[in-house]
Amino acid sequence: MKILIINSADTKGGASKVGYMLAKGLHEREHYVLYLVGKQFASDIFIEEISFINPGNARKFSQKVIHRLGINQLGLLNQFPFKLGKSFIQSFDLIHIHDLPSFNLLGFPWLTRLRPTVWTLHTLAPFTGNCLYPYSCDKWKRNCGQCPQFGKFPLTWLHRDASGLNLRAKRFIYGLSCLHIVGVSEWVSYQAKQSILGRFPIHTILNPVDTEIYHPLSQKAELRRKFGIPEEANVILFSVSGKVEDTRKGLDIILDALPKLKTTNIYLIPLGIAAAGSEVATKLTAYSHRPFEHIANPHKLNQLLNAADLLWHPSRADTSSLMSLEACAAGIAVIAADVGGVREIVKHGETGYLIPANDPEALAEKTDLFFSLPQEQRRKMGKQARQRVEVQFSLKQFLDNHESFYEEILKTGCRVVPVKN
Repeated sequence: MKILIINSADTKGGASKVGYMLAKGLHEREHYVLYLVGKQFASDIFIEEISFINPGNARKFSQKVIHRLGINQLGLLNQFPFKLGKSFIQSFDLIHIHDLPSFNLLGFPWLTRLRPTVWTLHTLAPFTGNCLYPYSCDKWKRNCGQCPQFGKFPLTWLHRDASGLNLRAKRFIYGLSCLHIVGVSEWVSYQAKQSILGRFPIHTILNPVDTEIYHPLSQKAELRRKFGIPEEANVILFSVSGKVEDTRKGLDIILDALPKLKTTNIYLIPLGIAAAGSEVATKLTAYSHRPFEHIANPHKLNQLLNAADLLWHPSRADTSSLMSLEACAAGIAVIAADVGGVREIVKHGETGYLIPANDPEALAEKTDLFFSLPQEQRRKMGKQARQRVEVQFSLKQFLDNHESFYEEILKTGCRVVPVKN
């Protein structure tokens, strides 16, 4: 098959990692793959960066109008995907989109008429008016408006709350399109079925983890010496957003939970934020820890996971959790908030613990429980976590599922459910 995979970036971020694993795996299975991305970081031969053209003065004026209206999310002035051209699109058997890279949503009707088009949902943004994650708001099921997140990060840049207008426009655009939707968890697929995407066939293909890269290592003491971690410490690794003001992954919950811990000799491995800022740094002064850093090298990340005893993932919203999958593959237990698709990864009491969202007390309580367990029981949790990802989240299974899904699409075409008035 000849497959065009489109993403916002090639390797940085969860959606990018998933797209990269798919592109690389299909390439190695001798399919022709072009991984077309908004930002390129890797140098694989199947990756190409999209060249965006700066708008002229007339377009700059139009951009101001669109910004004033608050409909930036629709990408109406973007030349992508139209700039690819009809003959280029038709040179592929199938188009597979992940996160949108400066994408004009009006391109969907055009694109889907030319070739079968798959769209994998890594957030809920494709069917909301403004947000990536609506949390407790369910207006997206009917029509958005008076968005509770408007004016808050990450929607602080919007001039006007046009969430209702955005959702109506998306409904109209999707009504002219024919898409195959993929959810990265059963949870997000269920949400999509209740949304404006519910008219399309919706399929679930769980996010994968490369179990050859992420795997248990026997030399924990040696790894701790390498990274300057005390050998006898109780080590917790966590990964948070690249921006301090983004609280979705629960940095504030982590900071609130730490003083509540009864467990002593804690050592922290914080990942994600390159520069934590003075406020966060002050709150962490009482705890031994490595500096915040972004780890691009997956082999180093596997080593750090193996140097830890436990992963914290108190996220407020998630369609899935690659970090939890990577920890489980490395044989590390996980304590995670029971949100979105996370419960499909973490099995409570067996591979770690699930806690309520927004609950630092529960995070501290389950952490104390974990460290009170005998070493053998803690190791058993890690072994069970590894076994679980090998069975349900392997890269081979992920690639097999995509190949069979593509073949089915190419045979049957697009089936659209009539919309009830």
